[in-house]
Amino acid sequence: MRFEALIELHHDELYHYLRRMTAGSTCDAADLTQETWLRAWGAFDRLRPNSNARAWLYRIATNCALSASRSGRREIPLQEDQDVPDEARTPLEQLEHGEELALVLEKVGALPPRQRAAVLLRYGQELRYSELACVMRCSEANARANVSLGVRRLRRELEVT
Repeated sequence: MRFEALIELHHDELYHYLRRMTAGSTCDAADLTQETWLRAWGAFDRLRPNSNARAWLYRIATNCALSASRSGRREIPLQEDQDVPDEARTPLEQLEHGEELALVLEKVGALPPRQRAAVLLRYGQELRYSELACVMRCSEANARANVSLGVRRLRRELEVT
């Protein structure tokens, strides 16, 4: 596969993943997306032909995000793009849905970085546990544990609110 094809296929989804990993910061997400592509370009010749390129890219993106988190890059409160109004919902229902979504995204943004990555990769990017384990460089059991701990923490936080 050509490198340009990887960019065309995965740029937007990596950017949105990194935006959530950086608590909604469009600037940080753009920087991390660029850093991800630079690192990927530098390592592209080592990517085996039959390997899972998507998981490989998510591993690079996750490492970039976790490194940024450890180095203390600033985080801006999570702000999701505005939803397109759903014609089937009343204005009140649309408002309530937006408020609920904002609360969930805020709580996801507050998870510890590895749990946040695991939850976002599993449910936001729909990676299988085998892919998630590859991205996070851990066993499938550990990947499942990170997702489970993150979801449990979210449930606890959302019940209190």
